[in-house]
Order: sequence, then structure tokens, then C-alpha cells
Amino acid sequence: MKVCIFGSYKELAKRERADIVKLGKLLAEKGFEVVSGGFVGTMEDVSRGAKEAGGKTIGVTYYKWRGDPYKHANKYIDEEIRTKNIFERIEVMTKISDAFIVLPGGTGTLLELAACLEFVNKGLTKPKPIIAPGDFWKTALDRLAQEPVLSDEARASRNALSCRDLVTFANTVDEAVAKLTEI
Repeated sequence: MKVCIFGSYKELAKRERADIVKLGKLLAEKGFEVVSGGFVGTMEDVSRGAKEAGGKTIGVTYYKWRGDPYKHANKYIDEEIRTKNIFERIEVMTKISDAFIVLPGGTGTLLELAACLEFVNKGLTKPKPIIAPGDFWKTALDRLAQEPVLSDEARASRNALSCRDLVTFANTVDEAVAKLTEI
């Protein structure tokens, strides 16, 4: 099973980075392959953790930026999938992944999360687990509690889903991985 990690490209605080490395280790120890954007920040930290635990990593990259650190995928990536642009990158990540963990991030992470929700909303893909550790995305997602999922599958269900219902929150990275193993 492949789990895609969305999060910041920025180097985070030491404690946050330790949690992300731990997340990669926990995923690898449970036999999950780790998918990320393949560059720095969250992408590098989760890949490092996975590699330290003997796991496999996949980086889905595109080369818009010219300078370091975007000349090549980070050193913890086993397999690189190069894409032409950000939209193809997101499409590839969502297609090859079986589940998603969404960490704090900026507009790029928001775009990745929104794409996962919209693909299900419009019936372009079946729902896949989306887990958000912490409360970073809670306020934004709570706003979607009244936004129904429009896919034919969701409409045919007796229990109509909202876009908010597609995301499961976890308190910690340990809990996020535990929720994945319950699937």
C-alpha cells in the first residue's frame, strides 16, 4: 500500500521535523511505501524516516525551479517519477497512492488536499483515506461540513457524505498510522 504525504517544502522546527521523520519510520515499519513530492522539507524528512526503517520511497517531482534544492530529488528517494507541471504531479500522486496524510503546509499543500477532495466529489476517483494529524486543517475542513459530495456513488448512498467527512483527524503521527492500519 502506498501512502502519500502532503506537507510543507520549508524546513520546519526541530520538534516538527522529528515527528515527520518518525512518521516515515512508522509507515515503513508497517510495510507502507511512502510517496511525496520528492524534494525538501516535509518530503525529505518523511522519506528519510522511511529509508532509516528500510522502507521504499517514491518522489513525484517537477522541475519548475532552477536552483538548489530543486536540481534533483532528495537523497532518500528510491524511485523518481518526473512530471511536467504541478497539476500532473498532483494527478500522479493521487492516482498511485492508496491513502494520504496531510501535514501542515501552505498553498501547495492546500491544493493537494483540495484535489483529493474534488476528485472524490466529482466522482473521478473512489474515496481513499485522508488523515490529518493535529488541528492545522481543522478550521478549513470544518467549513466544508455542509458541502455535499456530489459523486453518483455518494448520492446513491443512504448516508450522504460531506467533503469534511472524507478527512479523518488524528492527534499524533502515531495515531495517524494506527488509523491507516485499521483500513
